[in-house]
Amino acid sequence: MKIRGIIFDLDGTILNSFDFRILAWNGSFRKFGITPKEDELKPLIGLPGLTLAAKYSSDPYAVEMEEERIFAEHLPEISLFPDVPGTFMELKRRNIGTVIVTSSRRKMVDMITLPTNLVVTIDDVKHGKPDTEPYLKAMQLLGITEPGAIMVVGDALTDMIPARKLGNLAVLIKHGRKFDTDIPNYEIDEVSEILDLLDQP
Repeated sequence: MKIRGIIFDLDGTILNSFDFRILAWNGSFRKFGITPKEDELKPLIGLPGLTLAAKYSSDPYAVEMEEERIFAEHLPEISLFPDVPGTFMELKRRNIGTVIVTSSRRKMVDMITLPTNLVVTIDDVKHGKPDTEPYLKAMQLLGITEPGAIMVVGDALTDMIPARKLGNLAVLIKHGRKFDTDIPNYEIDEVSEILDLLDQP
């Protein structure tokens, strides 16, 4: 594949944080007397916090801030998936640019040691996922405008939908979770598998 840049989602893609996001959202909602079912929350992880909170609360900002507070408390327990550092090192060796697009706030991202300095947060755009704006900004950071040269790797349809809209290669990473979708171009289980995709003709 003639890929020159890769856009990564953060939570649940390169950061092993999906279960902690569920925990934090449940904790926040409980504080406000809201009890969504876990199966309802899972497909919503990846949306901007305000968007997710607004589906259940009339005070979404307060709910989001509480979720961020709870999540931050658990950061010492959260780490990158084991194959992430080595994969990013190999991508750098191959001169493939990397950037992270996340629905998290900048202050949260700054608390995490990431394998790339290029990050687009929800604070950097007017419209978050699944809008294409964060991905267009990421492509600008990479200095790559032709979509055929960009791969998007994420663990949610909020990553796959804008990727396909922009003509980017959409790669769904499952990490053991089950998905029923035909939107991605490829499905993988571990981050390091993108190296095998890149080696394909």
